[in-house]
Amino acid sequence: MARLKWEDSLSTGVSLYDEQHQKLIRYVNELRDGMMGKNEGDAVEKTLVSLLDYTNTHFFDEEIELYKRDYPEYEKHKAEHDRFLWAVRGLYVRFKTGRANSRMIGAEILATA
Repeated sequence: MARLKWEDSLSTGVSLYDEQHQKLIRYVNELRDGMMGKNEGDAVEKTLVSLLDYTNTHFFDEEIELYKRDYPEYEKHKAEHDRFLWAVRGLYVRFKTGRANSRMIGAEILATA
């Protein structure tokens, strides 16, 4: 998988949230890079924890702001948040319970992004 890149089409028009989205892209790219190293399990766990912590707060704050601004694509954008959160939560549960190894989880994260 190629590294993810920020594109103007991803912009919400709110610079704070666009910067935060760029941070999420960096997390995924760090995972990609970590998967190529010797400590892929550590890279997967670090990425999962970072994504869970960051997205829970970021998505909630962003949704409030977009709703207040009557963002025309609010429902679609929120649905994307929900899909991403549930996917990451499910991956984390499978990883922590040993039902999927780090390579499988890493590949699924990269496919979800």
